Amino acid sequence: MNAPLRSLLPGAPDPAAARAALDNELARLDVLIEREILRLRARYELTLDEFRGLYISDRAVDDLIRAARRGDGAPDAESLTMRAGALLAERNSAENAASQAPWHALARTLCLSDAERDLVLLALAPELDPKYETLFAYLNNDVTRKLGTAELAGRLFAASVGERAALRRALAPDAPLIALGVLEFAPATREAPRAQRGLRLAQPLVDWLQGLPYVAERLVGIARVARQEAPAALPSPHAAYYAAGEVFPVLVVSASSAEEAQGDAERGLAGAGETALALDLRALRAASAPAEIACAVEQMCALFGFTLLAAPLDALFDNDGRALEAPAAALERLCARVRRVVLAGGASLRWREAVGRQPRAARAVELRLAPPDALQRAAAWRDALGAHAARFDVEALADRFALSAVRIAVAAQRAFDRARFERSGAPSAEALFEAARAASAEGAEGVMRQTPSPFSWDDLVVPPPVQRRLRDVVRAIELRPKVLDQWGFARRMAGARGVKVMFAGASGTGKTMAAAILARTLGLEVHRVQLASVISKYIGETEKNLDRAFDAASRSNAVLFIDEADALFGKRSEVKDAHDRYANVETAYLLQKMEDHDGIVILATNLADNIDEAFSRRMHYVVDFPIPDPPSRERLWRGMFPASAPLHAEVDFGFLARKFVLAGGDIRNVVLDAAYHAAADAQPIGMRHLLQAIVRQYEKRGKIPGAAEFREYFALLGDAGGAGSRPDG
Repeated sequence: MNAPLRSLLPGAPDPAAARAALDNELARLDVLIEREILRLRARYELTLDEFRGLYISDRAVDDLIRAARRGDGAPDAESLTMRAGALLAERNSAENAASQAPWHALARTLCLSDAERDLVLLALAPELDPKYETLFAYLNNDVTRKLGTAELAGRLFAASVGERAALRRALAPDAPLIALGVLEFAPATREAPRAQRGLRLAQPLVDWLQGLPYVAERLVGIARVARQEAPAALPSPHAAYYAAGEVFPVLVVSASSAEEAQGDAERGLAGAGETALALDLRALRAASAPAEIACAVEQMCALFGFTLLAAPLDALFDNDGRALEAPAAALERLCARVRRVVLAGGASLRWREAVGRQPRAARAVELRLAPPDALQRAAAWRDALGAHAARFDVEALADRFALSAVRIAVAAQRAFDRARFERSGAPSAEALFEAARAASAEGAEGVMRQTPSPFSWDDLVVPPPVQRRLRDVVRAIELRPKVLDQWGFARRMAGARGVKVMFAGASGTGKTMAAAILARTLGLEVHRVQLASVISKYIGETEKNLDRAFDAASRSNAVLFIDEADALFGKRSEVKDAHDRYANVETAYLLQKMEDHDGIVILATNLADNIDEAFSRRMHYVVDFPIPDPPSRERLWRGMFPASAPLHAEVDFGFLARKFVLAGGDIRNVVLDAAYHAAADAQPIGMRHLLQAIVRQYEKRGKIPGAAEFREYFALLGDAGGAGSRPDG
């Protein structure tokens, strides 16, 4: 579960108890202020000009002191000193008793010295009661100086030169109070000497010390508190590292995606009882002041004992791969100063270039997260679906969608959210597959495009043996969990889960449609390789483009469809020059990618004889798509016309199927061409339109149709027969 800072950060167990602890400190401060006023008046160190009392008179100050005084009578400096000592002892007693009031928790957590606590009190007082602005201005002898200063702190709290020096050291630039952002100098006084600069307490601490929620405005939209319960079904494989206790190095977790690495870190830290403050490095990169954000993050981690989880590390680099100076410096500081740090990023992260200069980060422990296998994914699906898991085929989901546990949880949540919106109680199996596809969707980076899958098995007109072979492919994929995982064949096959299929046949015989139907039956999408975007004349670029295509198919869990595969998988030849050698390297590289890919790959070719034998041998299934016979062609002709299309009764489908040997793709083109001409004539689609469209289709292929082919319908051709048309005796 991820929640905003406001709702999860600890406050006082009782706001009244928080205020009681502060009242004790303020009472001590009142006593010390009164003592200092007595000293100043005794030594006549206050200005006596006629304007000093114009705004802050002695009487006004005396009234404020009298209202805060405990007991009767006007005490002297010695009794006030004794009273201050008694209140200090009371505070120490409460801290020794492990009081849970935020004031005491702050001192314990940050290990504040007496001098540091006194400075925090001085900066906090005006936030709690406006009277302190008046008193401080009076003691500073300047009506415009209403804040506490190091010089005033020395007069109030220090009894010796050494104690005054300790107060000054506590406000050095590298001192914890300043470095952590607990105290800061008021902007209007930054030009003054350090001892006379006004002190302010960080606003989140002002609220928290009073028992209110800790709200760090600088971190809104940049950091969040992550308290995610670790799923028992899929615990982090690095649990021992996350539970390292005090011996906690900087951990760098990498996975196939930064999201997956971050999810593992959150689960691992939650399982170890750690609360993570997740810092979004993308937001840090876009922030105007990364150093100030780092200060606020460090303050929260120190105060509440959070483990810093920073991700994604890839955001620290620009498009040219150079580390961005400001965010990298901010994260480098956090690695040096925060007690527990986990960095997460993708597999290609180069984190050392950004933060590896810091000695502690240079000794970081790197953890590589292997993708979950099918059994682990099935366990994650069961965990995400909860009581509804028995209603779904989780093995099929796990087998077909290689998702991380984080993305599985997102997909399940999306399906249940949609079901609630539709008031259907629980999602359907189809909706769950759709959610899994959506969770898989990532960009194909320009080398692939999605192929629509609107067809069903009834639309595919192929001989029965081809239908049976295609269904064999589907069954093999559906039964992978049983054969590979339950029966143990995955170990025998060295973990190879990929299914490679080759569709061979003339253009238009249904290869692309079959790929779409196969993917739709399995609940997957089809991504078609764009050859124009893959093949390059530059050496090595084709391999890079293919690598992107295979990676995109893996991330999106789609069926990878490579049409005109003979252009990529051609036979290797004898090396006669450098071009032959690099062409063979490309083929060998493709061979390796095919072996390593765990998904479904379908190759389609019109020239199966041109495919290298090494590829053919690695195909699990080879399906030949023949030119359709006359009965199949008649089915194709009839099936091309929608029920709403105006079709003339004279159309002779039997004649068209017997006389013209056309594949399904050619028939589709002819029907569409005829329909457009019929629409232009404002007539139903008739034999004349169809025969003239056939002539045009033949001419595209460089063929000259003869009268014998059209027989009794030749007269319908008219001018479409063309000058080249001739009767065949």
